[in-house]
Amino acid sequence: MPVGASWKKSKGPGGSTPSEPSLPPKFIHLKTILEEDVSLGSLVNVVGVVKDWRLPTPTGGNDHKSTITLYDLSAEDEKNDLEFVIFRSEADMPQVDVGDVVLVTAAKVQKYQSNPFSLITNRATSIRVYKASKIPKPPQSAKIALEPASKRDGHVPSPEETAYVSHIHHKIDKCFLPEETEFQARAAQSLNTRRKFGLLKDVEEGKFYDLIVHVAREPYAGFNLATLYVSDYTENTHFHPQAWEGLSELASGVDPYGYTTGGANIPREEWIGPYGKKSLQVTCYEPHASYIRDEVKAGQWVSLRNVQIKYGRDGQFLEGFMRAGNETINVYVLDTRDPDTIDPNLKEALRRCRDYHKKKKRQIKEVKSAQVAGLKRRASASSGQEAPPINGKDRRCEARRAKKHQGAEETLDKQEPQLNLNHHVTCETRDAPNSTIASILQPTVHEIPTKNQNTTLVLPFICAKFKAFVRVVDFFPASLEDFAYGRRQTQYDVLSDNEEDSEGPSSSDDEEASRSQRVWEWRFALQLEDPTPSDHAKGSGPPPRLWALVDNLEAQCLTGLDAADLHQDTDTLNKLRERMFTLWGNLEELKTQAAGRKQMEQETEDGRHHRSRRAGKSQPRLPKPPLQSSHPEIEGEGDGKTVSNIPFTCCIKQYGVYEGKEREGQWVRCFGLFGTKIHD
Repeated sequence: MPVGASWKKSKGPGGSTPSEPSLPPKFIHLKTILEEDVSLGSLVNVVGVVKDWRLPTPTGGNDHKSTITLYDLSAEDEKNDLEFVIFRSEADMPQVDVGDVVLVTAAKVQKYQSNPFSLITNRATSIRVYKASKIPKPPQSAKIALEPASKRDGHVPSPEETAYVSHIHHKIDKCFLPEETEFQARAAQSLNTRRKFGLLKDVEEGKFYDLIVHVAREPYAGFNLATLYVSDYTENTHFHPQAWEGLSELASGVDPYGYTTGGANIPREEWIGPYGKKSLQVTCYEPHASYIRDEVKAGQWVSLRNVQIKYGRDGQFLEGFMRAGNETINVYVLDTRDPDTIDPNLKEALRRCRDYHKKKKRQIKEVKSAQVAGLKRRASASSGQEAPPINGKDRRCEARRAKKHQGAEETLDKQEPQLNLNHHVTCETRDAPNSTIASILQPTVHEIPTKNQNTTLVLPFICAKFKAFVRVVDFFPASLEDFAYGRRQTQYDVLSDNEEDSEGPSSSDDEEASRSQRVWEWRFALQLEDPTPSDHAKGSGPPPRLWALVDNLEAQCLTGLDAADLHQDTDTLNKLRERMFTLWGNLEELKTQAAGRKQMEQETEDGRHHRSRRAGKSQPRLPKPPLQSSHPEIEGEGDGKTVSNIPFTCCIKQYGVYEGKEREGQWVRCFGLFGTKIHD
């Protein structure tokens, strides 16, 4: 008997005989899943015998899809079985035969549409296959029957697990298994199943399709039918166009994207779908209509199966129809939250939806900007005004400023070997020329040639990147607990390339939504200054400084930590405090002391204590750092204590943000940290 096999001795009439092995630790029976005694989304370990197999087929993405049907000793009496859905590359797919034993670890419990509970793979799932023809009788180990593992399958079965494989293979009732020829025929037939899934851009009259679509407005529900307007954000020239009325206030003739011309007359406050010929009207009869009336809302993603496409009564535009066939409901609301179970076709539709709305915003701005620019040109032409020419004095000032800028960079390059830099902080552009904060803050001047002489234009910002030696003299928000903020989850979070809009949550959002259900991201800012003495230190004012924003990705790079609710997660907060101490030394301690003194002075003056903020109640929408240091006493004007930290090398980017209303706003120059990392 192999060493470590999970067999126990028990006395019987004929003496000592080995008893049956029990289910391995941390494994569960299939019946537990079938009876829904486990919660959705749980990761479970199971051992089952192969009953059916659908061969791998492409999904439209990078993975293939395969399904193995399993049953075990707990489910054989009821003739129940469990589907195990596998999404992997074709090279990593397991190859099975009828009667093989499959050992699965870390599979996720799911419920797809109206089907029973099933299992689905995720990144942590491991699948090990034991060939039925090689499994020996107990108590011998089934290790000899174990197939080689793919690169995705890192689980090494224990002796208890291999012993149970032998037991289940020889113990289970094989009358429920098909013959080998029947099993192979079913598997081959699974490849010949005609896929009816289609995109709206490809649908044709007289054919039936399975669709994954976005509900563009609230469904209309009549007595025995329901009408849906749906889209998958692809365009079909045979669809009825939907027009947008949002630019009606602009003058006619400035609408290159067709938002204001033609289309259905649907109130825009009811329509949340795309405009143009991207939406299909679908008429649904019973039993589908009842499900739509009770479950389907505008903004949801739904699966529609067996939709007939044909021209409507007017004979001009294609429409969809879901007839009353058997009692099967062919409408189902889809879940967009779980990246492991989401349909690849839904994922692609979400990506098209996101890209459409980004493009729409950009195009609307272009339409409005074109109108405003036209008005300005006509006004300028009527008044005969020209841009004021630059005089000789201003030109000489700009030349001296540029020379000083160049000299400062050369000086800093010479001082680099002499600086005592913090070698626990590195940046990605080590070979780039060095810049000073003063030089980075210099405005960029652009000369525009005219008929008589050049016109000088001072740009509000430029897109540029710099490498600089700096030290941190302040940070924002003032409390480390507020360095991460929570936002609501969106349907685009499942996309790996999703970028969040630059708006944080309001305090009302935080009060209404549970903090545990929010997505947490880094968002803070650092105030930086040059580490070496300059002309400003000789009495000409404070040294030049800038505020550098640190967004979620750059903060992950800087700290090596994922954002969390720092008001609750003390472990992440302590790690963050240690990492930032490496960066800014005693700065946090001095800011805390200064804030305490300021609060005491304020409370003494007002005689009230109600201004103390309850920790975690609200979050800043977006960090907007002040123009100057929040606590002057940090720099020695108070109790004599000064910031003690070591300068370091960092990467700084300059960019612009448009603030204010579309026609009344302006571009504001901003700076951000990038490519900088704190090492332990």
